[in-house]
Amino acid sequence: MKSLTRLLLFAALVLPCFTPAAKGQANAEANDTFHNPLLQTGPDPWVITRDGFYYYMNTTGHNLTIWKTRDITDLAHAEKKIVWTPPATGPYSHDIWAPELHFMDGKWYIYFAADAGQNASHRIYVVENPAADPLDGNFTFKGKVADSTDKWAIDATVFENKGQKYILWSGWEGDTDGEQRIYLAHLKNPWTIDSKRVLLSYPKYPWE
Repeated sequence: MKSLTRLLLFAALVLPCFTPAAKGQANAEANDTFHNPLLQTGPDPWVITRDGFYYYMNTTGHNLTIWKTRDITDLAHAEKKIVWTPPATGPYSHDIWAPELHFMDGKWYIYFAADAGQNASHRIYVVENPAADPLDGNFTFKGKVADSTDKWAIDATVFENKGQKYILWSGWEGDTDGEQRIYLAHLKNPWTIDSKRVLLSYPKYPWE
């Protein structure tokens, strides 16, 4: 008799949780929840928004790929397109790293690091697309973006301030030291540095 009483009490407590209303609430909560990871892989992520769309990029290692979506939490189902592929050989043919998409002077630019097959040759390069949507038209190679020292450089980003353009990157002071430092320089246009590089910061402590 006690077992039957316990069973009835358990049913009275648990069964209301499975009513149609409760199921509807659970489904609504599931629809309002996004799940990580947004992508199974995505090193060096970059996101920019324009005209109601998010444009996302990450390091693929071998090309420049853009994802386009109105919902950044649904990146896995975003429209996706390879917009530029490097040549098979040459100074910017390998290790395509840390791409960043920017809109400047009415055109799209992607800054990225690349090398000839050895890390010591890593430099920053840029491609350009005049289309309104970066997934339309074609990206053309504009060249290497380097200051007069032309030292090892990766992970570029650009910005505008009071009508002036600037670029920052991670670079080496010398040719082989390997210690990464953050540099800043002025841009004459999106693909040309016209100033000396300025050191902003460098690692001073063991934990850096």
